[in-house]
Amino acid sequence: MDHTTETGAAGKLEDLMRKIPGFGGYLDRERRRDADKLQRDFMAKGLSELKRKVQDAQEQLLEGGQMKLMTKLDDVNNIVDRVAGRLRSASYGYSGFFDQNQVNEEELNRIYEFDLSLVNELQHADEALLGLTSSLEGDNVKARISDLEKAIRAVDSKLDERERLLKGVR
Repeated sequence: MDHTTETGAAGKLEDLMRKIPGFGGYLDRERRRDADKLQRDFMAKGLSELKRKVQDAQEQLLEGGQMKLMTKLDDVNNIVDRVAGRLRSASYGYSGFFDQNQVNEEELNRIYEFDLSLVNELQHADEALLGLTSSLEGDNVKARISDLEKAIRAVDSKLDERERLLKGVR
């Protein structure tokens, strides 16, 4: 399909949206649902990658004979699995929120802020993991594991806040 056909179809869709009351709002809700799903899938994929890196660190600890610290990283991986599962299994688009005919722009901005903060929290977890992997041979490995666990729990906590916002509990 060439570009002019796509543009023509887009123009026809715009015409249809103008003629059918509420249709534009329906499409906006569908776009928000799709964006929400993409964002959560991105986060879950990032957590899966984080877990893989934690497993690599565990192998390094095993090679160094640090079994006790490996067990602590198992606990961290369990938290990562739980948070990734929450992201994957959450109802797409949080239908109770996105089904409203009118979405308050301020509320929508708050959700986008939470989404950005979730991505930022995941980046902090990646940074904490980098700190851990760079110190695997040092004395502060236990502290770096604790930092990583706190970062993962922060992602989980931020996800709780977002769910409360979407359910209308402030």
